[in-house]
Amino acid sequence: MASTPSEPTSAAPTTTTTSDSTATMPPLMYGTAWKKERTADLVYEAIKAGFRGIDTAAMTKHYDEAGTGEGIRRAIREGIISRKDLFVRCPKTLLAWSTLQSYLPSSPDPSRRGKILRLGISNVHSVSLLDVLPGVGVVQNRFRAVERAWDRQIRSWCEAKGARYQGFWTLTGNPSIWDYPAGPAVFVQAIADGAGVSCAEAWYVLMMERGVVVLDGTTDVGGHMRGDLEARGKVAEWRGTEEGKHVWGVCWEKFLRVVDSA
Repeated sequence: MASTPSEPTSAAPTTTTTSDSTATMPPLMYGTAWKKERTADLVYEAIKAGFRGIDTAAMTKHYDEAGTGEGIRRAIREGIISRKDLFVRCPKTLLAWSTLQSYLPSSPDPSRRGKILRLGISNVHSVSLLDVLPGVGVVQNRFRAVERAWDRQIRSWCEAKGARYQGFWTLTGNPSIWDYPAGPAVFVQAIADGAGVSCAEAWYVLMMERGVVVLDGTTDVGGHMRGDLEARGKVAEWRGTEEGKHVWGVCWEKFLRVVDSA
């Protein structure tokens, strides 16, 4: 189970396309980076497992955008999902973005209304840059301790502006939090034990509850795909118990001290 990084590391514009979709951005999205020839099959399996958000990109070094499309079409053909229920995010390189702009009319086109829900940017490290960009609705960055202290300033900007913050490298970049030998953190382990989920799933739930949209790039079709999707519900059920409510409260405060304290 691994969160998928988005490349390149320089800031890149993004679009959230809908094709008449009525879907909203889910808290857990399937990341398609580094899947290569397995992309179509894994995207299909992810949708079949219950993912309703897909993150892809027009960067052939790391993504197979055509394979992502094939996986989506296969799921639609089989009646697993309709396109209107699927949320798709498509980062572009600056070159691709410039090319795309050459095809767009300079004046509003009613026929295109509703085709793109949000514009955003990925791999951005400066709040000053965000301040001069109009209409940023999504920011996708690495979410880990060594990257600007859990990206606190960027996340705060997103909260203040009503933009959604998407985090990647949430597992591979944070082994000391959720995995051995350095981890897991006590608060992650306590939630995992109490709710009956894995430490990775407990970490995912904590991030989602904090408002981070998590990119999940698992290739474990038979296990982690469904497990990751079900974890939030399991934790919510456990939190409904007297013991769970107490343990969650303690763990939540410890989690916030880690990711939000200066």
